[in-house]
Parts: sequence; C-alpha cells; structure tokens
Amino acid sequence: MCFSEALKKDLVSVNEVNERGSVRYLKISNKSNQKILVLESELITGNALKQDRLVDRTTLVPENATIMLQVSCCEKNRWSPAVANNLSVSETLFFSKGRLDNSIEIYEKSKTDQYKIWNNISERLSDFKIKSFTGSTEEIYQKRKNDIEDLLLSFKPKFNSLGVAIAIGNQIISIDIFSNSNIFNIYFPRILRSVIIDSYTKKPYQNFICKENVYKLLRQFEKSQKKLHKSPGGCLGEEIKFNNNQVVGSCLQYNDMMIHFSGFLKDNSNIPQFKSEVA
Repeated sequence: MCFSEALKKDLVSVNEVNERGSVRYLKISNKSNQKILVLESELITGNALKQDRLVDRTTLVPENATIMLQVSCCEKNRWSPAVANNLSVSETLFFSKGRLDNSIEIYEKSKTDQYKIWNNISERLSDFKIKSFTGSTEEIYQKRKNDIEDLLLSFKPKFNSLGVAIAIGNQIISIDIFSNSNIFNIYFPRILRSVIIDSYTKKPYQNFICKENVYKLLRQFEKSQKKLHKSPGGCLGEEIKFNNNQVVGSCLQYNDMMIHFSGFLKDNSNIPQFKSEVA
C-alpha cells in the first residue's frame, strides 16, 4: 500500500521521534496488515509536525511495525510545537533537481546535504517569485497548482506501465520504475509535477527523445559502480546504489523483487554512443 493511501485510511501514524523532535527522523507506525511503501522525495506536510519533511530514501515498512524514517527539512524557518492534527502527503515529490542532488549526497555520504536542500528551495521560490515566510517547498506547488495541473493533463501513462523516463529539452533527466502498475499510476502524476516545477521557467525545446536514448541511459546504470546496503533498522529489503560520472540512482529490492528504482542523469553529462544490441 502506498503511503498516501495508508494515511487517508488512518492505517499509518506519523510523529516526531519525541517531544523535542529530530530534524533527521520521524516515527512511522504501520497499523495495518499490509506493507507500506514510502517513496524517496515524498513531502510530509502539516502542523502536526514541527516542520515539513522530505523523505530521504524509498522505505518499505513492515506490517504492524514502527520504524524511524530518514528525512530532511524542507521548511527552513519553522520549528514549532504541534498546534493541530493537520498532516498530509503532498501531491508532488520534491522537485527533480533536488532529487538528483539528494541522490548524489546519499551515495557519497549516506545522508543529504541540508544546506543544499534549503538553497535549492530558495532558488525555486525565487524562480517563481514566491515569498514564503517559512521557506516551504509545498508553497511552490500550491501557489502554482493551476498552471501545473493544466500541464499535467498532456501526459497519460500507457495501460499497465511500470515506469517513466522523463526528458527536459533533448536530455533524459530521470527514470522511475515500480514493481506494479497500480503503484506506478499513483506516483506517476507526483513525479511529473516534480519535473514541471523544475522545468516550468526554462526555455522550451522541441523534443527528439526516443527509446534508444532510454536504453543508453539504462546501460550507464548497468556499467556503473554499485553498493549494496541493508535497509536501516526495522525496514524491509536491500538498497542497491548506482554511481558513475554520468548517472546516480538507487533501487530498493525485497524478496528478489524490485520495489522502486530511481535513476538520474547528472548535470552536464553526455551519454556515450554505445554500438550494441542494447542501444
């Protein structure tokens, strides 16, 4: 079950780790008999928390279990006591450039760079000419929601799709793949919104991307350096991290099944032209 669905059905609770709170962790309690998928870059918002948080890595929460979820701050100027029970998962993921930067930091240092996250948010607020008292990422989406939703109507996933490769201009910037089409259909609009936020102010280009470009990018992940990590305390599965000069990404797998793969082309990277049956 997806995190947003579990939250709507009151099958999961989200709290600060204790009364004082911790910027880097939230306590997640799964009250259901199903595993719950929390995607990297999901935004957990609301006054039930001391500040809005950004999920660091894709996490699979066991049935009827409580885990500590690794998060970062995405609302710089708020650290308040809980004043309401208002809590939700945003309709967008963290914008795509931020997803790339966080993926690089997690590969290299096993945690995000909090100052870089705040800097990225500040740049997006400036791009959209939005003034946010608390420096909130969610305000970017909410204040441009109508424009973003209009653009979203242009994109429809094919029946039984499992993933999406996204390009800005003539460069594929990201690939997300899921274990089944139902989960993909829930996250597809959230992924697109995150890219629209990042590309909205950029000059439009005619797009000539084709399947071969996707195969070439996937070939880079195949050839990249890889690290294998067990998921942190109480969480299910293993995480494979990918990295080379062109790409960075990660894949959560559980019981020999790929739960979620996310991969990104690094800034100013050019994919070599492989002559092979793959490309």
